[in-house]
Amino acid sequence: MGTLRGQNTMRWFFISERCILPFQHKSEAYEFAVVNQTSPKAIKEINLRPFKPLTCLQWLNQVIRLCENGHNLQSALITQEHTNFNATSQYQIIAIRSLLHQGESVSVVLSFFLPKSIRLIAAHIPKEGTEESKLAALIVSRQVLTNQIQLSQQLLKSLNYPAAIIQAALILAVVNKLLTHESIIQISTVWAGITCMTLVFYYWVGFGYAYPFLCKHIASFRKYNTLSMLLALLKSGEPLQNAISRLCSGKDQLQLYKCMLLLRSGAAADEALPHCWFMKTDLLQLKQLASSGDLYTPIEKAIRYWKDRNESILKRLSQAFPILGIVIAAVFVTHTLVALYAPLMDVNTFGF
Repeated sequence: MGTLRGQNTMRWFFISERCILPFQHKSEAYEFAVVNQTSPKAIKEINLRPFKPLTCLQWLNQVIRLCENGHNLQSALITQEHTNFNATSQYQIIAIRSLLHQGESVSVVLSFFLPKSIRLIAAHIPKEGTEESKLAALIVSRQVLTNQIQLSQQLLKSLNYPAAIIQAALILAVVNKLLTHESIIQISTVWAGITCMTLVFYYWVGFGYAYPFLCKHIASFRKYNTLSMLLALLKSGEPLQNAISRLCSGKDQLQLYKCMLLLRSGAAADEALPHCWFMKTDLLQLKQLASSGDLYTPIEKAIRYWKDRNESILKRLSQAFPILGIVIAAVFVTHTLVALYAPLMDVNTFGF
């Protein structure tokens, strides 16, 4: 069987009701079935994608609940009940089980099936170590995914009002063209273009692409995720240096590598950790780490600060959409009114 590290060349095959695995060629799937005394007649190629955010959140809640009830992470993933999910998600869960039975690591398997926004977090799950350190990544993943879903719902809600205003204005413009017996080709093209753009934007937000985009381009979202993961790893028993080394990926990896190298050279935590993560009051508390021994409190305060800042950004975005919709609608309403009253004012040409 191939490895998921070469997942771009892999094709997924349904071997049996309890086995779904990736292979490069169909012949390899048949060979696997024969070796394992499985009927090759049931083999079929299927298309597997990462979980959708809502389904993934439900799945993560179930896995974490099993771990909190005494299962280790590997056991929770293998014994998890899949009948509560739809057919596509059941295939994904069966594939996860099958890969784990074949000896793949948890981090490699989950980094393929989890949504893009939390894929890198899953990659931080250590192969060795305590169950708490392994579970920490999933807990942070759940929090990030919850934030992503809340963001998507908030943005979609803010889109409804401006979209309705724009559509009403466009309908008014088309009706005006019809009543004045003018060509509607141009306004119809504009209407179709704006409608398609609106639907694409709905899709982009609704399917969870907005959150990874914000995390990539807005530093406060990345800092919140990084600090949340760092705190979870520290509370699970990971030393600071090991925790930082697990986070050295993504757009801020140079900053994290610098922090890790400073820690390895013997620098204190307040000197090594990026100062841009903390407010001035938190930095003062961080400098007292040698005497207080409390690293959690300044990190928790920084997490709350960046969370509040992110919520403020989302609030401004939600307020901007209706304003943008009103401005766009006003253009078409103004055009329609001018077209209606222009003949009365002896104005020759207005419009598109």
